[in-house]
Amino acid sequence: MKIYYRKSQIHTYCHFKHPYEPFNIEKAKTLIVGNTPPARFAQKKLQEGDVDWYYGSKYNAFWKILEQSCKCEQPLTTKEQRQNFFLQNSIGIFDTIDECSRKKGCGASDGDLHNIVLIDVVALLKKNKYKTLRLFFSGRFVAELFQKATKTKFDLRSREMQKIELDGKTLELTILYSPSPSWARGLSEELRKNPNKNKIRLEQYSQICIQYKN
Repeated sequence: MKIYYRKSQIHTYCHFKHPYEPFNIEKAKTLIVGNTPPARFAQKKLQEGDVDWYYGSKYNAFWKILEQSCKCEQPLTTKEQRQNFFLQNSIGIFDTIDECSRKKGCGASDGDLHNIVLIDVVALLKKNKYKTLRLFFSGRFVAELFQKATKTKFDLRSREMQKIELDGKTLELTILYSPSPSWARGLSEELRKNPNKNKIRLEQYSQICIQYKN
C-alpha cells in the first residue's frame, strides 16, 4: 500500500520518480536517509559540476562535509569514490520519496514538494541483516517523512541521537544539520553569529564514520 503525503490538486507541475536505487542496504551498519534530489537529476539535465548520484548537486556540501569530518585520505568527488567509501565503511543510503510533484519552476526546497509518494521504508529496513542500525537523516523534513512512512514517533527538534524499536530492530536516529547552503537558519541567533559554527556540523557528521561492533 502506497503512502501519500501533501496531496495537492494545484502543485502537479514537474512530477518525477526518484532517479536512484537504494545503495548497500543489506550489509550497512549505518544508513544515510534523505528525501529526493533536485528535479534536474530526475530530468537528467545536470549542470557542470553535478555528480549523477545522491547529494550530487554542486551546491550541496554533503560530500565535502563528510571528507572533512571523517578525515578522508581520498577525495569524494566521483560517484565511484563515494560508493567505494560507503562500501568500505559499511554505510548505505536511500531516500524516503519514491516520486513527487514540485511547484512550477521545479524548486529544490522542501516546501516545493507535493503529491509525495513514500517508499516502503519498513520493507527496505527488513533487508538489512543487523538488529541494531544507525540512521542519519539529512534534515528535519526527512525525519518527518520517515515518521510518516513508518508510523513511528521521536523528537523532531533534537539533534542528539535517539533510539526507537521498529519491526524487531533497534534504530539509533540522528537528525543531521542540513548540508545545504542555508543550513544555519535553524540555529539560535547566538550560534548563527558564531564564526566557528561549522565545527558543530563537522562534529555531528563525524559520527557517521565511527565504526562499531554489531
